[in-house]
Amino acid sequence: MYKGLILFFTVIAFVFADDNNNVHINSLKERYAVTIHNNKDIKKIVGEGIELDCATCRNNELQVYATPYQVNLLKNKGYKVVANPVIIGKNTRDASYHTYATLTAELQKLANDYSDIAQLHTIGKSVEGRELWIIKISDNVEQNEAEPEFKYISSMHGDEVVGKEMMMYLINELLTNYGKRDDITRLINETQIWIMPSMNPDGTEAQRRYNADWVDLNRNFPDLEDDKKNTPDGRATETQLMMRFNEEHNFVLSINFHGGALVVNYPWDTKSGDAPYIELVKYLSLGYSSRNKPMYENGSFPQGIVNGYNWYEINGGMQDWNYHWYGTLELTLEVSDVKWPNADKLAGYWADNKESLLWYMSQTHKGIKGTVRDAATGEKLRASVSVTGLNSTIKSGALHGDYYRVLLPGTYDLRFSAPGYQSKTVRGVKVQEGEFAATVLDIELTKE
Repeated sequence: MYKGLILFFTVIAFVFADDNNNVHINSLKERYAVTIHNNKDIKKIVGEGIELDCATCRNNELQVYATPYQVNLLKNKGYKVVANPVIIGKNTRDASYHTYATLTAELQKLANDYSDIAQLHTIGKSVEGRELWIIKISDNVEQNEAEPEFKYISSMHGDEVVGKEMMMYLINELLTNYGKRDDITRLINETQIWIMPSMNPDGTEAQRRYNADWVDLNRNFPDLEDDKKNTPDGRATETQLMMRFNEEHNFVLSINFHGGALVVNYPWDTKSGDAPYIELVKYLSLGYSSRNKPMYENGSFPQGIVNGYNWYEINGGMQDWNYHWYGTLELTLEVSDVKWPNADKLAGYWADNKESLLWYMSQTHKGIKGTVRDAATGEKLRASVSVTGLNSTIKSGALHGDYYRVLLPGTYDLRFSAPGYQSKTVRGVKVQEGEFAATVLDIELTKE
């Protein structure tokens, strides 16, 4: 009898857990191709809680991530469902992908070899204990200077790895050309650059989309419609770490990198209608795509850009979270039609994206910048900065009181406010055309 009970509970434990001992078998989503009849089927499928991967949808075939239960549900409704796992590209004699170990070793070596301008940080450990490495590149790298902060984050989907390799190319490009190329030298001297090649190292090591707890990290951030609080509580480990890291900084612009299509995806992802200051959003999107010929000329997306919601709706994405809660204008870059191509294709993807990556970083220096202080004491203030008519607010930094508002050339009215202080509006501030040409506007606020 006791042996029978032991066997029974052993089977139950196997069914309800994977190697992590905490994942229900029905939560293990895999990738499938689903043949549909028309676009109405898309809404029906999403309504069942099934995750679309429309980066790779073609004609009447959807790519979805579904549990065994959801697959049976689709089949019972008459859909043709075929397993369609991501094909893992091969390393070649002259090119190979970084593993977690080789990526760690290279980042550590670069930070050591270029210690005057590079510093390696970790924002914490993944579910399986891997470090989420992020490298800071700046001229006075050990200091938190009054400079705009910028970030690139890649591979939150573990099986979308071209962005990870592009980030390693970019890090090497910046470090080896400091003091040699004027544009890169100025960028490093006047910006605090943060680059994370892999936000989901567990997923990449397992060659799958999800983290080790089978959570899609790009559906796991506070949603601008469904979540009333911007809190990390109850979210995936890697999501919580990124949220806490973001809270400690004051990023101006950002991109997160994916694969499976060739397009710049811009906000909103979760709802219809224009995001705040849509003119700037489209300018930055086109600025990136137009410098990447294969992307710009991609026939699937006019000029290589697309509104996220018009493409396909997602909730809990990192892009919308950044822009809604912090005013950090983030784009989502789909940088390769194939999620995991053969490694000999990587140099070509880097060549296609190199100019765009450098240009986008330089845009942090377009618009209006300055410092907000107490009029009586000179104390630097954490203030809200808004531009009339743009429906978007940013904050000045807590340490230096510095703010950076990316704006297109034109004339603007700005409003500054802080708790316990009289607000101040400055009208008719002009923004000129040109690189690194931000207008300086320092502000003093008087206590109420």
